[in-house]
Amino acid sequence: MRIVCQKCAAAYAIDDRLISAKGVRAQCPRCRHLQLVKREASAASVTASPSDGAAPPAPEPKPPAAAPAPPAAPGPRSPPAAAAPAPASDLFGDPGAMPELGPPRDADPFADLGPPASRSTAPASLAADPFADLGPPASAPAKKEPVAKPAPAAPAKKEPAAKPAAPALELPADPLLDFLGPPPSDLGRDGASPPASAPPAGGVSLGRMSARAPAPAPAAAPAQTQTNCRACGKALADPFDQAMGACDDCRQRDPVGAQEASVVVAPQAPAASSGGDLELPMLSNLDPGAASSGGDLDFAGGSQGSGGDLRLAGATALSPDSRISAVKPARTSHLTAAPVRTAQRAGSGGGLRSLAVGLLGVVVLGGVGAAGYFLVYKPHQEEAARAALPAAPAAVPQVVLDAMRSWKLQFLELEGTSAEHLAAGQQQLAKDQRIAYAEAEESFQQALLLDARSTDAIAGYVQALALGRGSGMDDNSFQEARGLIQAAEDMAGRTPALLVAHANLLLARMRVPGNQEEASLLATAVLAQPTALDAHKAEAHLVLGRAQVASSRELANKAFDEARRLAPGLKRVDYYSALAHEQAGQYGLALKMLGRRLELDPQDWDSLEASARIYVEVGEPARARKLYEDRVKANAGDVRALLALAVLRYQAEGDVRLAVRELRALAKNVARYGPRDASEIWGHLAAAERSSGNADGAVKAADEALKVVKDLPEAHLQLFMVALARKDAAKAREHLKGFQGRLEDSALEQVLEGRALLLEQNPAAAQERFVKAGRMDARRLDAQLLAGVAAASAKQRDETFRLFFGVLEAREWDPMRLAPHPALTRFWLRPNDTLAGVEGVVQVLGTGPDDVQPALYEGLVRYYQGDLQGADRQFRAVVDTGVNNGAALAYRSLIALDGKSAQALPLAEKAVALERSLPIARLSLGLAQAARDVELAKRTVRSVVDVSPKMLSAQTHLAALEVAAQPDVARAMLLKVVGLDPAYFPAKKLLFKLDERG
Repeated sequence: MRIVCQKCAAAYAIDDRLISAKGVRAQCPRCRHLQLVKREASAASVTASPSDGAAPPAPEPKPPAAAPAPPAAPGPRSPPAAAAPAPASDLFGDPGAMPELGPPRDADPFADLGPPASRSTAPASLAADPFADLGPPASAPAKKEPVAKPAPAAPAKKEPAAKPAAPALELPADPLLDFLGPPPSDLGRDGASPPASAPPAGGVSLGRMSARAPAPAPAAAPAQTQTNCRACGKALADPFDQAMGACDDCRQRDPVGAQEASVVVAPQAPAASSGGDLELPMLSNLDPGAASSGGDLDFAGGSQGSGGDLRLAGATALSPDSRISAVKPARTSHLTAAPVRTAQRAGSGGGLRSLAVGLLGVVVLGGVGAAGYFLVYKPHQEEAARAALPAAPAAVPQVVLDAMRSWKLQFLELEGTSAEHLAAGQQQLAKDQRIAYAEAEESFQQALLLDARSTDAIAGYVQALALGRGSGMDDNSFQEARGLIQAAEDMAGRTPALLVAHANLLLARMRVPGNQEEASLLATAVLAQPTALDAHKAEAHLVLGRAQVASSRELANKAFDEARRLAPGLKRVDYYSALAHEQAGQYGLALKMLGRRLELDPQDWDSLEASARIYVEVGEPARARKLYEDRVKANAGDVRALLALAVLRYQAEGDVRLAVRELRALAKNVARYGPRDASEIWGHLAAAERSSGNADGAVKAADEALKVVKDLPEAHLQLFMVALARKDAAKAREHLKGFQGRLEDSALEQVLEGRALLLEQNPAAAQERFVKAGRMDARRLDAQLLAGVAAASAKQRDETFRLFFGVLEAREWDPMRLAPHPALTRFWLRPNDTLAGVEGVVQVLGTGPDDVQPALYEGLVRYYQGDLQGADRQFRAVVDTGVNNGAALAYRSLIALDGKSAQALPLAEKAVALERSLPIARLSLGLAQAARDVELAKRTVRSVVDVSPKMLSAQTHLAALEVAAQPDVARAMLLKVVGLDPAYFPAKKLLFKLDERG
């Protein structure tokens, strides 16, 4: 019969006669589960073979189902009473209707396994072939039954049938046969048949696992049989053909008949009998009496208890000595193919045929099982194993590796862990102070160097960079930070911290088209995340406020209020709210908010520094000085306030000599300060010394600064300017590398690189740099002038005149300003430093006294160098030739206005008469008319705006003329100017005066 393990669903075929009337406990060799197995009734009564070898009677028709009579209670050794056969529809039969074991233990242990009619027969009847019923008679081929096939099986491999006397081959260990358990103990080492007392197979067909009537057994096994083909009668010499019972030709002609020997059992649920689904009870539900009387049955070992220690050979496990291989059943809830029993007797035709059928079935089953294992089970197991393994860390993006490579030179000796530096950076970032932002940058850089996958370190670094440097950030740092934050978002996703840092970085380049809109989208994404903390949401509202201040002051203030509500301790709310008012041109309100912040926290350096800067930009350096002096009084010895006062001296007030004296005094005690303060003192001293004309003092101070902080960019800048003045190209190139990418003004870097190329006698490359600088920042008139100088150095006369004529037209440049210039900065350059040393270059292009263009353009160079007397001489030379040149007259008028000369108006009128369309001529006339007739001056300056709308000086002068009569109109015009260029200080000065007037 066929048994299915209740726990692992493995299927096994066991002999019915090993199961007692009340059942036995069976242990699965695969999962070691114990369960109760009851005996099933065969379709017909099974009778023992007569001792004389006569054939058993033909099977009788099945009797109708009847309730079996309960057996009498026998004694311990009393013979069992006869019992009626179990109904055919009952799979196991009623254990109560089965007779109890009767023979003593020393007698035949399996004598009571047969039907009641055979109980009286002698044990010698067991000498008959117990496996003669395993195959259909040769004369009556078995009826074909449908067999379900889950998948095409591998073709069966021909193997010779087992011979009686040949020793069994020992197969290599196969992991797929583990579930079959140890080999049966009753098979001999030589592969001989078990003893005659071995139980016969009970109605289990190896072909289709179905119950059959027993086939007639021969009287005696011949010594050697001649096997013929059952189809054509041809003698079969090949052992495989003998096992199949047909020759190869017949099998090819009749594949269906050949398939009768194959065993293909499809995985399926247990079939329900007529009496309902069969459920095997668990061991806990076993009847103690049944357990004791029925004995224990091990699927791998056999029966124990009443039957002795006999192991069932071929019922549940195959011996390693067997030549049949099997496939380990997969873990599935469906039934699997039952292991096939090996032949027990050699020399009989039925035994050989059964063995051949078993061999072919196992081969087919092995092929199907192996195919299923390698195609389904094994890939699934490998996939599950791969899924269980920890995911391999993603590769560090190249942009992160590049940044780390450039940072390693700054931190040659790293100590501590990444988490420690990360915590330090976050603490410094929380201070909301400018100097703390710079310290936080370094902490986050070290954290990332120690852990390249720390996205928190990237977020902190970008946040500190954006808040600390702001609009003064150089392009290289901005691009590097942009790449880092995008790489971090790819690694960790769009977390609130990364989105906030990204938005603040974009606002550092607020004037780049699209940056404000993108920053607003990032801030909105933070607010939409339910997991975002209040601190992140406050930062997002702050970003929205900064982005909206130019378009809607009401929305900006609402966003700032929401940020204050979510994070009351966030100091930057008031700070950025004040900067937003400054950006909107509300300088009075901005200063008021910063003053209130200083009242709450007098130590807030950022608010103090921002207030002083605004005062300088609006033309009130005295008020800035008072702020710093009050700080020194409150905190005696505050080195930052003392340094700020000295910087005001030479950058805002123009008192260079006093500034040098104050800075030298600070430098004497430089050993008392930290590296950052000491390097700033030496750097500003170098700038002040060079501005005063002391080049040697500037070089000495800059060298001291580089000793304190290696590669300090502001020190390299001052050394570069000294090298330019001394015509030392090698030194200039050396120090150029020290500040490239770190000046906070990429267009200025292009101008300075062009100056170095000019010094190296490479005018073509220099001109390329100057043109590029003009494209990057259209406000840089010095770049356009230097491009003309480079063309003149290359003796390109036509190109030189073309470039200089663009300056005269002033379509893209404002003639009243050489270049934008910060009010207070570490990278100090005088307004005309970029043009120093290029005089006389254009003049050499002249061919004679009547060639006025070289003299005119030489006058332009000297005018913007600040050499007004030299410029006036050049312009007068042009006019004295008798050539009607309105440009020369216009610039002579501007020089006269600077000297308050009465010649300004007639010169300007003559210039406009000669060249009416020239913007600089009309502007000079309007400025000259303003002292006498304001309305006339308004009309003249307004015409300039119509001709050249980008001339900010014309718009500012027109607003100044409208302040007295129409202050609102003047305010609107000035706000437009400040919106176009926040560094245009004359417009800021007028707006501040309007705010103070109320």
